[in-house]
Amino acid sequence: MNVRELIADHGSPLWLADADLFSANLRAFESVWKGHWPQSRIAYSYKTNRLAWFLHRVERAGGSAEVVCLAEYELARRVVADPTRIVVDGPAKPEPLLTRAGADGALVIADSLAELERAAVAGVRRVGLRVAVNSFTGTPSRFGIPPAEILAAARAAAALGLSVRALSVHLVSTDFEATSGRVVVSWPRAPDEHAAAAALLARLASQLGLESHAIDEIDLGGGLPAASACAGHARAVTRALRDHGFSGGLLLEPGRAVAADAVDLALSVVAIKSLACGARCVICDAGTNFLPGALTGPPRLDVPGRRGPRSPALVTGPLCLNADVVHPCAQLPALEPGDLLLARAVGAYQQSASTEFGEARPRVLVSERGTWRPADDLHHRRQVERQAA
Repeated sequence: MNVRELIADHGSPLWLADADLFSANLRAFESVWKGHWPQSRIAYSYKTNRLAWFLHRVERAGGSAEVVCLAEYELARRVVADPTRIVVDGPAKPEPLLTRAGADGALVIADSLAELERAAVAGVRRVGLRVAVNSFTGTPSRFGIPPAEILAAARAAAALGLSVRALSVHLVSTDFEATSGRVVVSWPRAPDEHAAAAALLARLASQLGLESHAIDEIDLGGGLPAASACAGHARAVTRALRDHGFSGGLLLEPGRAVAADAVDLALSVVAIKSLACGARCVICDAGTNFLPGALTGPPRLDVPGRRGPRSPALVTGPLCLNADVVHPCAQLPALEPGDLLLARAVGAYQQSASTEFGEARPRVLVSERGTWRPADDLHHRRQVERQAA
């Protein structure tokens, strides 16, 4: 079925998720890293896109889950067969999350010294320490423990009866630029940045080893590119680990790298008008309520079935907000109300961060082996779950 037929059957706007492409991305990403470091493992970042079909594909591929809240943990427990492989991250873990993670033996990445104490009280026994590194904007990170305090944190953990098994870092891709007041995105991070982070963790692991803290894994987090562009990252990171004497496991938490191009959003043109300045304005039935990432970087827009000369257009959504801009200057052919647009490669953070400000969230269709199904097809989802089990 083509997009117009899908819209006719299911309405507009409409999320279109490709489960097979997601799986292929995941396999390719893992293959690159295992080719350089066989002890690599994947914990998919649930916050990026927690569509159940994707989560089951991760489990079937032998991956695990990286979660940052209780809701994501509950999802992971329904999907991941071995809860000890779940990685619990985030700066504000509530007591119920810590208690569940402790009972299941999940790996909890502590964000602060105070969180170590809360984790111990909740029954957690296996922890990692998140190491704070500056953002790409140069500002100190609000996440993690400063490198100079890691040894003290490990000692404090041991005194609380906690076993420190991992060191973690995450090179953020999104930051707040204080001078301009803007949210800025920089993805992926460069290979040398990831290599420097890996070297830092390996040095710290060596120091902790001198005090009998057995660091099993280095968790490099996310911010990594898709498989087609990450060979240089893998070479640089694994070289840094070897150069600093680390030989344990390497944990990677991809999200955008595997989910971004696996989802498109189909939207419809509602109206077209000319602004006072002469600019063409295309008004659609989906805006920043469903594509919040457009506020920091507009998506690529395609027009199925429309050809001809292209010219600039301001593409906006249906909200009564002047900032509801999908694209400030898209090169588009001549359009009419009812035409379809495809916002391409919007699978990372767009669905999970979308809102119901305005209309309800769009329906989600999932493509598997060439067949489109509603994501809430409970009969088929149960079949998928049984296969995963």
